[in-house]
Amino acid sequence: MRHTTHNLPLEQKEALFHKHKELIFMIYSFGGYMLRKQIRRLYHLLSIKSEQDIEFDIAELICSGFLLQKSINKDTRTQMLYLSKFPKSKFQDVKSTGDVAAINWSNQKIFEQIFKTDYLIEVIIPTMKQLNFEISTDNILVYLAWTGSNLLLNSNQTNNAEFYQRFYLVCNGANHKVSYDFARDKEIADYELQKFQSNQLQHNIDLPECRTKVQRDTERDSYNSDIEKNKYFYSLNNLSGHNFIFEGFDRTNPNIINLCYFDSMNSIQTKKLYQNLSYILLMMQRYLNNTNLELQVTVYTWDADRVEHLQEEECKKAYDFYRQEWVEENKKNKIMKDIGILPSNWDNIQTTYINEDIYTKYNVHL
Repeated sequence: MRHTTHNLPLEQKEALFHKHKELIFMIYSFGGYMLRKQIRRLYHLLSIKSEQDIEFDIAELICSGFLLQKSINKDTRTQMLYLSKFPKSKFQDVKSTGDVAAINWSNQKIFEQIFKTDYLIEVIIPTMKQLNFEISTDNILVYLAWTGSNLLLNSNQTNNAEFYQRFYLVCNGANHKVSYDFARDKEIADYELQKFQSNQLQHNIDLPECRTKVQRDTERDSYNSDIEKNKYFYSLNNLSGHNFIFEGFDRTNPNIINLCYFDSMNSIQTKKLYQNLSYILLMMQRYLNNTNLELQVTVYTWDADRVEHLQEEECKKAYDFYRQEWVEENKKNKIMKDIGILPSNWDNIQTTYINEDIYTKYNVHL
């Protein structure tokens, strides 16, 4: 039987919302949906409640229709829990629950969310504890903004502009001076946000053409090669669009940039990974006018077999298909060489593969 809030009087819905407001706010703030076990573990870390008591709260939210259930796949009984429109509407500027956007489900979004929530539990909260930060939903959101993270920022006009602003502030804090290239891309992101908001609010205001955007697009279109376009015009939008997470600058060495990637579909290939990382390194060099930068990248995988495969793959001897012969470089270095990364910078991209063991933790598989 599908539970719903429709049969509850408004007074009862309001009382339930205020009773469980902190738990609901946590789920809403971190994506609006997560696994039942993840809700228990995460809220236990944020509150003084036991997981047993939290399980009772979850059951009450399900029975009241505040939390709905979605099967992940037919081979597992594990379900994704997601907020219904009424509790979500309490945190949004909408006139009625009918104005709350529905979730567009996809396997990639579901598995990406599982990895992100696990990352909050296994990485973000332990790191904050090491820094003696108080653990709460609000403080996690502040911490992510403070480090410049795009973990919870989807790739849309609003979040793209927010990501540029966060990155700018983090650069200032790390004593990095941003370049013209960064300022130009930030101006374009701000313009696209302004245009989006005007269209959404139906202000019917014709914004003047953004000359900066026209100039950048004209320059980019003058290159025929996708490699050349990415070398000179890869941006933070591309970084987030390819699902890379900016974790911030290293606290002891601001020339080290920390990134992570969730292999949520078990599909990342060495070539695609290092092509994007090469573009990101070149982008950071352009944005910060600094050729001494290093990328420390963590790739989170489903299981140990995937870790072993990716580790072995990047170290394999490379084959040059144009010359039809084996070459001295391994796959990783050959990919960077083909992009145009100088040999002196090949060690400036270091990747660590971490097994998240998602199936064992949550009884979920692809």
